[in-house]
Amino acid sequence: MNKTIKQKLLSLALAIITAISCVVVAPFTKASLPQISALTEEQTMTKAEYDGFVKDLRNFPINFIYDDVYFSGFHPLYFKEVSRTTSSERNGELTTIVLERGILQVKIETAFYVDYNAYDYRVFFTNSSFTENTGVIGKLISVDMTFEDTNPRLKGIWGDHENNYRPYDYDLTTENNVFFNNTTGRATHITFPYFNLEMDNGGAMIAIGWAGNWEANFNYDKSTGKTRFNGTATLNLNTYLKPGETIRTPLIGVVRYYERNEDVATNAWRSWIVDCNLPREKAGTDEIVNPSTAAFFAYDSDRPNSDGSISEYYGSWKPSMDAFFGNGLTATFRWFDAGWYYSPYKQTVPSDWWGTVGTWDLDMDKWRYPSGYKLNGVDVSGQDAFEDSVQYAAERGVKTLVWFEPERVTHLDGMVANYGYDRSWVLCENGKNNVYVNNLGNKDALNWVTNRIISFMDKYKIDLYREDFNLDPTAYFKIGDGYQGPNRSGITENLYYQGHYQLWDNIIAWAAKNGKCTYVDSCASGGGRNDLETIRRSIPLLRSDADRTTIPLRLAYTTSLVKWLPYTGAVAQDSANQLATGVNDTYTFRATYLPHMTFSAKFARDTANVDWNGFKKAFKEWNEIKQYFFNDFYVLTPYIGINDSVNWTSYMYFDADRNSGVLQAFRPDSDESVANKTVVLRGLDPNSYYTLTDIDGVNNFTNVKGSDLMSSGVTLKTTSKRTAMIIYINPVV
Repeated sequence: MNKTIKQKLLSLALAIITAISCVVVAPFTKASLPQISALTEEQTMTKAEYDGFVKDLRNFPINFIYDDVYFSGFHPLYFKEVSRTTSSERNGELTTIVLERGILQVKIETAFYVDYNAYDYRVFFTNSSFTENTGVIGKLISVDMTFEDTNPRLKGIWGDHENNYRPYDYDLTTENNVFFNNTTGRATHITFPYFNLEMDNGGAMIAIGWAGNWEANFNYDKSTGKTRFNGTATLNLNTYLKPGETIRTPLIGVVRYYERNEDVATNAWRSWIVDCNLPREKAGTDEIVNPSTAAFFAYDSDRPNSDGSISEYYGSWKPSMDAFFGNGLTATFRWFDAGWYYSPYKQTVPSDWWGTVGTWDLDMDKWRYPSGYKLNGVDVSGQDAFEDSVQYAAERGVKTLVWFEPERVTHLDGMVANYGYDRSWVLCENGKNNVYVNNLGNKDALNWVTNRIISFMDKYKIDLYREDFNLDPTAYFKIGDGYQGPNRSGITENLYYQGHYQLWDNIIAWAAKNGKCTYVDSCASGGGRNDLETIRRSIPLLRSDADRTTIPLRLAYTTSLVKWLPYTGAVAQDSANQLATGVNDTYTFRATYLPHMTFSAKFARDTANVDWNGFKKAFKEWNEIKQYFFNDFYVLTPYIGINDSVNWTSYMYFDADRNSGVLQAFRPDSDESVANKTVVLRGLDPNSYYTLTDIDGVNNFTNVKGSDLMSSGVTLKTTSKRTAMIIYINPVV
C-alpha cells in the first residue's frame, strides 16, 4: 500500500476516533461527579474536566497536521508516551509528559491549581534527530474546547492603542462566530487575548499567552447548546523542524467558575493571576512582587526632551534628587528612560533618541555622562556621572531601573563597524528607514544581546530591567520566513519569541544571583505586550503610552484593565499632552493609586511651584491603600469611556479574609457632574456591620449592615466638582 493511501486511511481513522472522544466540557450534576476526596464540589468538577484530557491524551485539546496526517489530541497508537512526571508549580501541580512519534518529540507542560479551579498548558514540538528534518507541522490549533451550557455571552476588553481597553459584550446566541486576532506581532495592542465565556451555570476565564500573533474564535451551536472555543498563535504555521529545533504553542490558561456572576468570575481570575502567575519579589520566595513607586526626573532639566530621559545629564540628576529627597519624598525606583546611549556611530545624541537605538553603550560624552567631572565642586575621576547617580540613589534606599530596546536595531552599518554586531542577525537585509529587527531566534544574536545588557546592568549595579519595543514586527517575520525557503512559514516568529522569553529568563537569572529585581518592566509602545506568558516574568509600570494624559482616560482604564491585570501602573499627571508634566493635585494622585505609581515634576527647576505637601500626602495615602490592591476588585459604576468628564467613577477593593476594604469614588470636573451619587457596594458579608470612614471626613457611615450596603448602598456627597474620595470599609468589632 503506498504512503498516500496509508496517510488517507490513517487520517480517516483518526477523524472517527476524534468524533468519539472530542473534548466537551458539560454541566455536571452531583450524581455524575467523580468522587475525589477532600475536594469541594466545584474543585471536583474542574479536576474531572482537567483529568479528562490529561489522563487520556486522546482528548487533549489540540489539533494539527503532521507529515500530511491530521491529529486531534495524542492517541497512544500514534504517539508513544515516554515519561510522565509531576512536581509543585506555584500553588499548583505541574505534570510534564514526553511523547514520541519517530524523530518528533512532543513535550506537554500542564498544571492544575486545585484551590483556584484553574489549569494551563503549553506544548513543545522538537526534532530529536541529529541528521534529518521532520515532516511538516501545520494547521496547528493550540486549543479546541467545547463548553456545553445555555445562554452563552462573551465578555472582555479590547487592547491598547486605539481601542483603549474598552469593554465588549457579545450575546453568542445572536452573534455567532465571534473572532479575534492580532496580526501586528505585539500581542495586546488593538486586541486582548483574555476572555470571559459566561453561561447560565458559570463559565470560563480564558487566556492565550503568546507575545506575538494569535487568534481566537467562539462559536455557539443552537442545535446542540454547545459553545466551541478554538485558538492558536504563530498564525499560518506550516513548517518542518531542522535537527534539534523546537517550536511551541502559546500558554493556554483556564479558570472555571460555577455561577453566572461577573464579579465572581473576575475575582476568581485575579486570585489565580496574583497567587499563581505574578512574578515574585525575590527569587526562591512566595512573596508577590510588591507595589512600587518611581521618581521620573526626565523633565527636570533645561535640556531638550524627546519623550524619555534624553534631557537628563551629569548636571541635572543631583539637583533633581536633592530636591526630591530633601523635601521628604522617596520612591522604590529612580526611572532612567531612553536616550542614555551613544548612536551606532559612537556619537552623542543631543535630542533624538528615537532614531538611534541598539548600542547599549553609555554616552560618556562631556555633554551627557562624562568621567572626570565635578561633583559638589570636587573633581571626580575613575567613575562616570551615571555611576555616581546610581550610587547616590542607592544610598538613599532607591533602586534604579533602566530602559532598553533590544529588538529594534538602527543604523546597521554602525552597529557592525563599532559594536561587533553581525549583519546576519537582523531579519531582513534592507531595513525600512534604516530600522531592522534583531533576530532573537538566532542563538548568537540572543547571546550577544544578553551579554551586553547584563554587562551594563552588572557594571552599573542596575536593579530593574525595563524593556520597550516600538515596532510592529510581523512584516519582518514574513521576510525571515522567506529566507528559510519552502515549508518554513511561521518558524521565524516562533523561534523569535522563544528567544525573547529566554532573554528575559537570562536577565532574571542574573538578577536572582545578584540580589536584584527578579522580574521585568514590560513595555511595547505602552501596553503592547502583556500576554499571560509575558506577565509571568514582568509587570507593566506604564500600562499605556496614553495613560500620561487625562484622568477620565485613566479611570476608564482602571475599571476595565484592572479586572484582568491586577498589577498595572501609570504616571501621576493630568495633561492633554503626554510629553508635558501636567497637573499634580489630589484628584490626579488618587486616580493613580495603582500597584505602581510614578511621580513626575520639575522638582529642582521649579521647586517653588511644586506642591511638596501634596506629594507627601499622596505617598502616605498610597502606602495605606496598597494593602488592598491584590484583593477582590469591584466596579460600582457603569464604564464611562475615556472622554467622559460628566459621570462619576467608583470602584472598591475588598479583602474577604479580613472583612475590610477601600472604596474610591470620583466626581469629575465638568459643571454637568452631579453633586451626590449613590453607590451600591459588593462582596461584603451580608450579616456583618461596617463602618465607612472617609479620610477627608465628609462621607462617614457607622454601624451599617452589609446586606443594606449591598442593596440600598450609600449616597456620597460633594461640595465641588473634581472631588476624589477614599473611604475605608471596616467591620464593627
